[in-house]
Amino acid sequence: MVLKSLPKNYTAVKDFYREFHFSYHLSAHRNIVSTFDVAFQTASFYVFAQEYAPLGDLTSNISDTGIGELHSKSVAKQLVSAIQYIHSYDLVHRDIKLDNILVFKSDFSRIKLCDFGETRKNGNWVTRRNEWIPYMPPEILAIDTEHKYKVETSHDVWQFAVVLFVCLTGCLPWQKASSEDPRFVSYVYWVSSNGIMSPFRRPKLFKMLTSNAQRMFRKFLQPNVQSRPSVLDEVQNFIDERWLSKYMLDKSKVSDDIDELSPSLYSYQTDQEENKKFLLAFSNCGIETVVVDRAAKKERIKQWIQSSVIEEEDEEDSSEGTSKLSLSRKGSNDSKENELYALTKREG
Repeated sequence: MVLKSLPKNYTAVKDFYREFHFSYHLSAHRNIVSTFDVAFQTASFYVFAQEYAPLGDLTSNISDTGIGELHSKSVAKQLVSAIQYIHSYDLVHRDIKLDNILVFKSDFSRIKLCDFGETRKNGNWVTRRNEWIPYMPPEILAIDTEHKYKVETSHDVWQFAVVLFVCLTGCLPWQKASSEDPRFVSYVYWVSSNGIMSPFRRPKLFKMLTSNAQRMFRKFLQPNVQSRPSVLDEVQNFIDERWLSKYMLDKSKVSDDIDELSPSLYSYQTDQEENKKFLLAFSNCGIETVVVDRAAKKERIKQWIQSSVIEEEDEEDSSEGTSKLSLSRKGSNDSKENELYALTKREG
């Protein structure tokens, strides 16, 4: 297992309880990471336990050409199932990105969504913070920080589409969905053209996709939130279609400099001073830490994936446990679902 620690200086106790409860009860779904009935606090941190993902997250597993069409479709089907399950409880994840999708099998036949720290009830009003900008829909980026906006399931739809685009192409479609990003401006111009002169105005990155895949992304990456679907039911209509075009076989046909088209997939590094404080806190608690060479880590994971065969064990119902914070003790998936339903009624 792994221990997820939330620093008390940045986390209100109610936010910790919310994340722990959502993580625990939603893990009844096979494509949501399992959270155990183990939680406690130290002088500086709130902590709870989750299952360990042997192959890391999607960020560590995607090359500059993506993960291929078949694997992308496998990820899409599993991710849609998890998102629809979350939405069935009238909740919105709000933080769907490569870093929050964990890989459990080397052929991507088992991936799981994690991190419910930003999850809120659909329709609630939340304050705009420093969200992970490349995945944010334009209507949120248009709001000033510290101002409020209404949570909607269509936000998850947008983020799902960005993740799927990266899986297929190895590239983010843009750095931010705003008028400050020329790639996004080009995309909006193309979408608003309604097919007129589309071949001329089609953004370079979208040339990697077939016409059917382009139609799918134009639907789910619809800049107008009123026209964007609020559910992902229509993904199934595109699963049997081909998604990657002949351009994907040779990215030089799209651009002579692919680096220019490939915004970083990696999370921004923590501020160095803040990082030192975390390392000191761990050291004071007797926990050893090491500085990770991210490039070497990515290469090791790549080699591991290529050489490994992960045997999937039979899943068993969660056994009952005792929480040191006197949190809920529910063992079966049915119990998790029933208590989650009651929790969502109280949320907001």
